[in-house]
Amino acid sequence: MKGVILAAGVGSRLTPITDNKPKHMIFLCGQPLISYVLTAIKSSGIKDLILVIGKTDKITKSFLENGEKLGLRLEYAIQEKPMGTADALKSALKLIDEDNFLVVYGDILLSDTAIQKALKCFNEFKEPIVTAVPMKTVQEYGVIEEKNGKLINLIEKPKKAFGEAFVNAGIYIFTKEEISKAIKETKKSSRGEYELTDSIKVLLRKGFSINVVKITSDEWMDIGRPWDILEANKRILSKIKTNIFGEVSEKATLIGEVYIAKNAKVKPYSIIEGPAFIDEEAEIGPNSLIRPYTSLGRKSKIGNCCEVKNSVIMNNTKIAHLSYIGDSVIGEFCNIGAGVKIANLKLNEKNVKMIVKGRKLDTGKRKLGAFLGDNVKIGVNASIMPGVKIGSSAIIGPNVVVYKDVPNKKMILLKQNLTIKRI
Repeated sequence: MKGVILAAGVGSRLTPITDNKPKHMIFLCGQPLISYVLTAIKSSGIKDLILVIGKTDKITKSFLENGEKLGLRLEYAIQEKPMGTADALKSALKLIDEDNFLVVYGDILLSDTAIQKALKCFNEFKEPIVTAVPMKTVQEYGVIEEKNGKLINLIEKPKKAFGEAFVNAGIYIFTKEEISKAIKETKKSSRGEYELTDSIKVLLRKGFSINVVKITSDEWMDIGRPWDILEANKRILSKIKTNIFGEVSEKATLIGEVYIAKNAKVKPYSIIEGPAFIDEEAEIGPNSLIRPYTSLGRKSKIGNCCEVKNSVIMNNTKIAHLSYIGDSVIGEFCNIGAGVKIANLKLNEKNVKMIVKGRKLDTGKRKLGAFLGDNVKIGVNASIMPGVKIGSSAIIGPNVVVYKDVPNKKMILLKQNLTIKRI
């Protein structure tokens, strides 16, 4: 059986982290998100994969090449325009030469057991498969309604209150002929896209039996909001084991599970509390503290007397001395000046709220820092308040306190009025 990975989306809800890269190419613990999807599928025994990517996406293909490093045989299908998941699958159908195939969204974090459950059910019943996962808040998902293991309805982003329910997990098994005809009959949704969930509804109307496979929340995670990146990073880090390939000073201290890649350096009197991941050529210290659930990207640098807690620091980013970074995601090639503080707790200790696609959302988290796009520069002694997003290539001047989101390519400076008197 072949697998199809739908990876042509842009991830607009994750801006500014996705300003310069597709969502599935967000790096966590040294690998992009899509690598974890590919590995899970491979572990389930499927090695022939078709990757659907956007027309302008050169990053994904360049990173994966032909899949040989992962032990996979990859083909690529191009979605000319972002016209929805059904349209994305349609672009891959011409490359499928088998009757049945697996479909997985490329921007989720999942385990191989989730896919194995779907395959087992298909092998037993030889009918289309949709997977469902329990969710407490369902307004941003497709709610699955089933009876005796059979799909009876799929409600996309319901407006009415459902409470906890099972939602669409984005793992399917289809028969090529059936789904091809359903896609042809699929009409544009209210968003102006051709949705795969609408194609599934076409199958239901035609009387096809569709099995619902339930998986657990431990086996699956959607990364649809900026703070989900931190949770995904935490899940990956919780499974790492200590391996030291880099250079660690005898005067440094490692506690718990810590992975240090080759050519990385941990300087004297630095402390790393695991689980933590330090990628190739990263540098830490001296005298710095890396707290649990932190992932440092390739060639990143944490200077003297810094503290980084529960954060994702991406490739080539430098954080100068005497800085504090808490519960944050920092993009690539950022330069954080000395004495910068990214706060992660409001004075009233209430949940942090963030603006996502124009809507202010309660993150459900008391402690949450900032989210910086690529190439951000922050001057010395600046302070960033909880839940703030700073767009790519923005510049924050010295001593500025940032209380609200900063758009891409904007410069924020603090102008002082000085009084000079004769002594």
